[in-house]
Amino acid sequence: MLVAHSRDAALFLYTDQESEEWRALAGERWRLQQGASLGERMLRCFEEMSDAGRAPLLILGSDSPALPPEWLESWTDRLEQAPGLLGPCEDGGYYAIGCQAPHPGMFEGVQWSSANTLAQTEIALRRCGLAPSCLPMYYDVDTPADLARLAAESRLPARTRQWLRAHYESGPTV
Repeated sequence: MLVAHSRDAALFLYTDQESEEWRALAGERWRLQQGASLGERMLRCFEEMSDAGRAPLLILGSDSPALPPEWLESWTDRLEQAPGLLGPCEDGGYYAIGCQAPHPGMFEGVQWSSANTLAQTEIALRRCGLAPSCLPMYYDVDTPADLARLAAESRLPARTRQWLRAHYESGPTV
């Protein structure tokens, strides 16, 4: 996951395992995720950035590589108007979550990787006083059908297109 803060958008890469490739790519901005559940890991990312004096905060999942970048241009403005932010996915999850400051209960009661993840996260955020604004609906890549959809995208990042050419044989030619 990528964690960004403020208008100058300093990006931090949080991965769930050690990787020399990721470390080389992100350098000093690489971090290893900490926590047993996805909610614990995201909360810890937010807490680390907040403890370092960074705000507002945004986490982007890595499974929406064709997300139009212009959709994220307003995230800091949105967080000036609302204490929370969600980028909903068509499958009931989300590709982005943001806040001005994290709250320990912001992921309580969320069942991960379900059709209810977005709705449960919104409820948890509201309980914590972080009523979210929403970015446009998009999709993420969780299934073979999602991968085929991604492969058909007209504007793919170069490395994503390169990977698909090398590894994705059952879908459209990219």
